[in-house]
Amino acid sequence: MDTIKKDLRKLFWMLGLALTVPMVLLSGPFAGYLISQWLIVKWGWASGTTLALVLLGLAGSVVQTVRILRLLYKGSEKRDL
Repeated sequence: MDTIKKDLRKLFWMLGLALTVPMVLLSGPFAGYLISQWLIVKWGWASGTTLALVLLGLAGSVVQTVRILRLLYKGSEKRDL
């Protein structure tokens, strides 16, 4: 019975972690866009700033997604001792 609880806890942890991936991928470019718009309006930066910051946000999102996927991969390995 204890192993079933442990397996369910691990399953829900992995499910929760997997469901964060789309939000992580969207949040980076969105934050880059919002920051660039603020810089353009407030400080008069060039409009090319938007593309640069969106790509920077996307790169950060990809790094975080790879970290999450590594955690999921480690969690999915069955350790029988």
